[in-house]
Amino acid sequence: MLYLQRLSVFLFSAHLRSLYDILIFLLLLIFRTMWMQYPGTESMYGMDDQYLIGANLLVKPITAPGVEETDVYFPGNDIWYDAETLQLVSDKAPEDGYEKSKVMCPIDDGVPVFQRGGSILPRKLRLRRSAKLMKADPYTLFVALDANKKASGNLYMDDEETFTHFTSSSYAEANFSADFSSPSATISNSASIGDGWIDQALTMSTNRAIERIIIMGVEQEPKSIAQDGDEIYFHYDAETRLLVLRKPYVSALLDWELAVTF
Repeated sequence: MLYLQRLSVFLFSAHLRSLYDILIFLLLLIFRTMWMQYPGTESMYGMDDQYLIGANLLVKPITAPGVEETDVYFPGNDIWYDAETLQLVSDKAPEDGYEKSKVMCPIDDGVPVFQRGGSILPRKLRLRRSAKLMKADPYTLFVALDANKKASGNLYMDDEETFTHFTSSSYAEANFSADFSSPSATISNSASIGDGWIDQALTMSTNRAIERIIIMGVEQEPKSIAQDGDEIYFHYDAETRLLVLRKPYVSALLDWELAVTF
């Protein structure tokens, strides 16, 4: 439950901006069976003990008492990372098949959840009594690089209270991307601002801040990370292959690019 609360901003980014979007939202369910996302993998047609949240999170519920480990079937079209440890758990499955992996799941660790390589998920990590109290909290971006060392994702934003996103186009969408396929890597955002927010975007940007960026699957330590010549503090762990950028001073409402040099 704690993970899902932190993930609420991702669930909210379901593009509910118009009646058409609401229809699509209802038809293409957020919670998907495996075959809905991987129709070409026939071996997953009868799989009913794990599911996907959108296209990027794989969930394996534990439905029996006393279970300490479980089998997870990772689709071979993608690589997968553990959403809590942020470690790579599957990259060897055959295409149009799956890799069966035994995963430890003690009850204190919660439900096993895995993030698809190639995705960028925004999360708010400050736990509060309600989602409304998290409204102005900063985002953390979880970047899971795919086999080509790239990833992308988006974040839909509005006031979370009224229908002005529909009546006056008061909304915005952040489009994040990461490319670590070359010695000169980049992490960037391209913000699409609705007409109702276009004049307020700069003022509102402080309430849509990104306080941390975590990149999974980075093969080596960067020499430097900078935005417009200003150095950004980072920490790299060679054992876990995690690169963490703290306080990059960027916003989901503004365009920016971070240059990563190896």
